[in-house]
Amino acid sequence: MTETTFENHFDTTLPAYERWGQPCSEHFSRAALQGAALPVGAAVLDVCAGMGALAVPAAERGYSVRAIDTSPGMIRRATERLEPYSGWSAEVMDALDLQYGDNEFDAAFSVFGVLFFGPGTAKALTEMVRVVRPGGLVSVVNWATPLGAPFFIPVARAIDRLDDPEVGKFLAPLTEYLERPELESALSDVGCVDVRSESVEGVFAIPNAETFMDELDPIFRVLPQYRAAVAKDGDRFRALLVEEVLRTAAGELPPARGNIVFAQVPSS
Repeated sequence: MTETTFENHFDTTLPAYERWGQPCSEHFSRAALQGAALPVGAAVLDVCAGMGALAVPAAERGYSVRAIDTSPGMIRRATERLEPYSGWSAEVMDALDLQYGDNEFDAAFSVFGVLFFGPGTAKALTEMVRVVRPGGLVSVVNWATPLGAPFFIPVARAIDRLDDPEVGKFLAPLTEYLERPELESALSDVGCVDVRSESVEGVFAIPNAETFMDELDPIFRVLPQYRAAVAKDGDRFRALLVEEVLRTAAGELPPARGNIVFAQVPSS
C-alpha cells in the first residue's frame, strides 16, 4: 500500500479513528515516551503523527514538539489538540523527505507509521536518523501481529465465514509486517546502535455489536475483502459480523499488543 493511499484513507476516517483508534495509538505512544526517558525540554519529532497520539503527550511533558503527517485532516486535528501547549508545530510533510536540517532533534518517533511504507521504510528511517543529533534517540512502534488492531478480528472471522470465492479469505492488512527481531535489524541497518525493544499490551473498548460495522466502516474500507463482502452480500455479512462481535464481547478479544524499538544515533 502506498503512502498516498494511506493519506486519502485517513482523511476520511477522522471521527471513527479519533473515537476508537486514537486511544490505542496514544497508549503505545505514552509507553514509547516513558521508555525513551528523554531529558527535560527535549526537541522531539513525531513522524506520521496522525492527530497527535505521541505529539500531545510529548507536549504535556514539556518537550519541544514537531508533528508531521501527509494527511491534512489529521494535521488539522493535531493542531487543535496541541493548542493548549507551547513550543510545537504541526505540518503536512512527507516522511520520505523531511524538511529539517541534520541533527535538529533529540529524538524522533514513529508510532504505527513509517513501518508500513514497504520499500520506503528504510528511506523513512534514514531520514529520521539524519535529523536526530548524534547520541539522540530514534524509536518506532509496530503491531505485534500482522492483523494489527484487535478490532480487525471480528471482521476477519466474518469474512471467512461468508465463504464466498468472489470475496476470498481475509488477508492481514499489514502486508509489510516485521517481527520484533526484524524491527531491531531495520534500525541497525540504517546505522543506529544500542538497539533495544519491548512489548506492550493494552485493552481497549470496541463499539457494540449493533453499531460496530457502521462506526468502524470508514476504517475497514481500506480492506479489499471487506469492501467486496459489503458489495456482494452486505446483509449476511453484517449479520455474521454482529455474531462475531458478540463473541469478542464474551471475552475472546485479546489485548492489543505492540512492539516498541529504541535505538541511538551514533555519537561519531
